[in-house]
Amino acid sequence: MKPAKIEHKEENHHEVFCGGDLKVDCVATGLPNPEISWSLRDGSLVNSFMQSDDSGGRTKRYVVFNNGTLYFKEVGMREEGDYTCFAENQVGKDEMRVRVKVVTAPATIRNKTYLAVQVPYGDVATVACEAKGEPTPKVTWLSPTNRVIPTSSEKYQIYQDGTLFIQKAQRSDSGNYTCLVRNSAGEDRKTVWIHVKVQPPKINGSPNRITTVREIAAGGSRKLIDCRAEGIPTPRVLWAFPEGVVLPAPYYGNRVTVHGNGSLDIRSLRKSDSVQLVCMARNEGGEARLIVQLTVLEPMEKPIFHDPISEKITAMAGHTISLNCSAAGSPTPSLVWVLPNGTDLQSGQQLQRFYHKADGMLHISGLSSVDAGAYRCVARNAAGHTERLVSLKVGLKPEANKQYHNLVSIINGETLKLPCTPPGAGQGRFSWTLPNGMHLEGPQALGRISLLDNGTLAVREASVFDRGTYVCRMETEDGPSVTSIPVIVIAYPPRITSEPTPVIYTRPGNTVKLNCMAMGIPKADITWELPDKSHLKAGVQARLYGNRFLHPQGSLTIQHATQRDAGFYKCMAKNILGSDSKTTYIHVF
Repeated sequence: MKPAKIEHKEENHHEVFCGGDLKVDCVATGLPNPEISWSLRDGSLVNSFMQSDDSGGRTKRYVVFNNGTLYFKEVGMREEGDYTCFAENQVGKDEMRVRVKVVTAPATIRNKTYLAVQVPYGDVATVACEAKGEPTPKVTWLSPTNRVIPTSSEKYQIYQDGTLFIQKAQRSDSGNYTCLVRNSAGEDRKTVWIHVKVQPPKINGSPNRITTVREIAAGGSRKLIDCRAEGIPTPRVLWAFPEGVVLPAPYYGNRVTVHGNGSLDIRSLRKSDSVQLVCMARNEGGEARLIVQLTVLEPMEKPIFHDPISEKITAMAGHTISLNCSAAGSPTPSLVWVLPNGTDLQSGQQLQRFYHKADGMLHISGLSSVDAGAYRCVARNAAGHTERLVSLKVGLKPEANKQYHNLVSIINGETLKLPCTPPGAGQGRFSWTLPNGMHLEGPQALGRISLLDNGTLAVREASVFDRGTYVCRMETEDGPSVTSIPVIVIAYPPRITSEPTPVIYTRPGNTVKLNCMAMGIPKADITWELPDKSHLKAGVQARLYGNRFLHPQGSLTIQHATQRDAGFYKCMAKNILGSDSKTTYIHVF
C-alpha cells in the first residue's frame, strides 16, 4: 500500500479573465486510489460523489470530474481566492493549495475623437460607439436632455456594436449625445454633437425675414399676390387678414383663394379690401413674413377707341396723310404710335417726316413706298391697354391698261402672253402673281411659264387650269403699280356629232363603216371598244388592224365581215374636261 500523494504541487497560481472559464487539475497517486475533494473559497467541500447527490444548485457553477479536476465557468470577481485540493486513502493524506486570480479590463471606447455630425432634415443620423473591455462592456446612449435612449423604438435604434440610429431627424434632435460604456472593471464615455440642417423660410427669394410691399389694384378687378416660400423642411404658408382671420394654403373660398403655391387670389375687389395682409411662412428653421399693403382704387375703364380697331388705308406717293387715333377711358389713357420699324413715337414727338400730334393724330408728310406697313396706336392707362392697327399702302394711282378692259380669251393649247407695262410707266422691277398663288420675280422660266426681261408673262400650251386673274406688280421710284388681268381659256368637253345607227345588219363578206366624229376643245381622243373588250385608239395616220381600218378622224371600217365581227362596238371621245360615247350593235346574218 502507498499513501495518497498529489503531483505537481508547485503550480499553485492560476489567472483567468473575468467572465472566462477556469480548470484546475489535481492529480494524485496511491494504493488504494485516493479520494479527491476540493475546498472552495467559501470553505465548503465538494467532490465527485457529493456532486452526484447535490440538489443542483452548486453543479450549475462547479464541476468536479472523477480524475479530480475542478472546473467552473463564467468566473466573476467573487471567485477570486484560495482553493485546496485534498487527496486521501487508508494509508495517508495530501493537500495542494491553489490561488486563483481574476483578471479584468476596464471598459473603454476605441475612438474617442469628438465628432460633429451634420444631418439633412428628415434623413437618418448614424453614430458609432465601439467599446472594448473585460468583461464585455454594456453600451448606453444618453440624449441631449441626459435621458437614457431605449435600445429599440420608433425613433431610435441601438445595435449590438453600439451604433445609434436616429430616424427622420428633426431640428429638435440636434444636440450633444453621450455614449456611456461600462463593465465591472470601469466605465468610459464620449460625446457626439449632431446638427440637423434646416433652412429658414424665404419668401419670393428675399433673404429678409420681414419684407414689406405695396400693391395697387382697380375696384372690380382681380388681384394675384405671390408668396413663394422656400426652405428645409418645406414651409407652411398662412395668410393673415384683419380681425384675426387666418387662411392656410390651400384654401378655396367664394371670392378669396389661397393656392397651393402660397399665392393669394382675390376676385371682384372692393374698396373695403384696402387693408394690410400678412403672408407667413413657417418651418422648424423659423418664420418669414411678407407684409402687403393693398390699396383698391375706384373702378377703372380700359381704353376704348372711337375708330375701328383695324383699318386699311391706301395713299399716293408724295402726298401727306394723317392717321387718326383717339381713345376714351378712366383714367385718361396715354397714346403711343409704333412705326413699322418698331420705333415708338410719344405724344407731341416728331421724327423726320413723322409727327405725333397732341390730339393723337399721326402726321406723315412726303409719302414714299418705304412708308408702307403696319402702324400701331397703343392706348394705355392703369386699367390696361388697347391697340389699334392701321395698314398703310403707298403707290401710284392704279391705271387700268386699256387693252385689258375686257377678259383675255385664249383657245386651249395656245400660248398666252400678258405684257406688264402701264401707259406712261418707266422702268422698274416686275413681279407676277398667278391665279394658283405662284409668285414670279425677275426674268426666269419655270416649266411652261416664262417671265421675260420686259415684264411680259408667257404661258405655253394654256389649259383650262391656267384661267383666272393674273396680277402684275411693278416697283418704281414713285411706288408700286399693280395691273390685274382676268384670263379665260376657251374649252369644252367632247360631243360626238357623227355616230352610227344603234343596230347595223349586214351579210357575211360585206363592208361595214361605223362613223364617229367628235367636237371638243382641247381636241378629243377617239377610242373604239370592240366586242372582245379590246381597244383601238385613233392616231395621226390611218391604221389597219386585221380586217378593221381605223381612220384618223375616228371612223371604223370592217372589211369582209364574218360572224366573229358581230357584237357591240362602242365609240368613246375624251379630253381633260370630260367624255362622250356611243354604242352600236353589228348583226351578221
